[in-house]
Amino acid sequence: MKMSTSGLVAILNDPGADDFRKAKACQRLGVVGDDSAVPAIAALLGNSTLSHYARTALEPYPGVAADAALREALGRLDGDLLIGVINSIGRRKDPRALDALAKLRRSEDQDISQAAEAALGRIRSP
Repeated sequence: MKMSTSGLVAILNDPGADDFRKAKACQRLGVVGDDSAVPAIAALLGNSTLSHYARTALEPYPGVAADAALREALGRLDGDLLIGVINSIGRRKDPRALDALAKLRRSEDQDISQAAEAALGRIRSP
């Protein structure tokens, strides 16, 4: 049974839906979703269980809404969740994230610094 974007977003927004259903909804939204799904997906970027699924849903999105959501997450995440978002920004090659990534490159956390450096390299390469 195929589910609409709005149905998949409803799963993400449902506090009673388990992580498995939300992960599957993210996977499907990465294929069939549109900009209307981005806020619900972005809300999961800070969830240690679902962040990876949220990022893999946002990475293939053609619109700028996914870029904006990932850039916004830079200011509210830390540790491995932040590194994941940095990697996703690098994969999307978002030039509007250059300044934020340049600041993160100077992070005292070596893993964050290295992730930012790698993302900058991906964005700047032709």
